[in-house]
Amino acid sequence: MSAINNYEKAYLPSRMTAVRIANGYLQERIYNGSNQRIIFEHGIHVFNVAKIAENIARKTGSLNPDTAYILGLLHDIGRIKDETVTHVPHSLEGYNYLRKIGFPDVAPICITHNFIDPDIKAEDYPTYDTKSFETARNFLQKVRYNDYDRLVQLADLFSRGKEILSIRQRLDKNKQFYHIKNLSYEDKAFGLRDYFNQKYNLDVEQIVADTFNMQKQTHKTDDRAVFLIIRQPTLVKEQRRSIV
Repeated sequence: MSAINNYEKAYLPSRMTAVRIANGYLQERIYNGSNQRIIFEHGIHVFNVAKIAENIARKTGSLNPDTAYILGLLHDIGRIKDETVTHVPHSLEGYNYLRKIGFPDVAPICITHNFIDPDIKAEDYPTYDTKSFETARNFLQKVRYNDYDRLVQLADLFSRGKEILSIRQRLDKNKQFYHIKNLSYEDKAFGLRDYFNQKYNLDVEQIVADTFNMQKQTHKTDDRAVFLIIRQPTLVKEQRRSIV
């Protein structure tokens, strides 16, 4: 029988502790010689995912924004080690790491955030060797996602490095980066957005746009191709005029 991750009744770190854990693993990567620019941009990603998850949770009226923020901060904790060196996917590394430091109830988010569709296909995850893929698949067969798992998956889709992207743009960049022509979970990624929009009567993309002072721009012929465009803050324009 599948178990449901119950993060609201779990033992979670406080927001401040979660921030310290997140900052700590980023600093450790730099200390161990990782490229500072890459780690800096990944740090932006982690905190952006946390902000997106928090703001969507608040708009639902039922999900806990603090819980969402904490899970967002810790979802990528497995990047404490460079998976290109260890050859251990960050999802599994993070799961083991959070259990090791005393937060086993939070650990599932490290794995679930990485798989929108729990019925995973090996071709979608070329960085997973056979052993890692089987470990992840066996884990996913034993759990059922709740809305926090889905929320962090969704928030993660809008953020890549320091960029805020539409889901369409993020999926296309994933395919380009991993040299994959098609992703089997592509429709489910958009279905995740639609799930939150319909269940909680939201406009998820507008929430993301508002979070970062951006404009939502919908493609005329494809409702899945929504772009988020940076808008120049009014304050910056006023400062420039005063300098002149």
